Amino acid sequence: MFNVSEIIQTIKQLIEVRVTLIKEEINDHITALFARIFLLFMMAAVSMMVLLFASISLAFYLSEKVYSTFLGFLYVSLIYVLVLILLYFIRESSSLTNPTQKFLKGFIFRRKKDNGEN
Repeated sequence: MFNVSEIIQTIKQLIEVRVTLIKEEINDHITALFARIFLLFMMAAVSMMVLLFASISLAFYLSEKVYSTFLGFLYVSLIYVLVLILLYFIRESSSLTNPTQKFLKGFIFRRKKDNGEN
């Protein structure tokens, strides 16, 4: 006949294996999440560097055109003030916030498509 203690032992082993698999899967998801967040921060840092050097280049270009270094940098800073004012007025616009939220959610929390799953 069936040995009840063997069945219980087998069930315990199955549960332990399942818990181990779930822990590994959670670990993989968390690692992937942190990797994507790190990548997003690195992309932001590189974008800021590009913006910084492009701004400095534009300031020097405008300085040559207006024959005043001070005015070249002032014009670039005024452009940024105008952008800041524009962003302030459209900060709660759903046409701006919804796509941004959707992009960040898709980039950070995307899931890998498994074989045959959508």
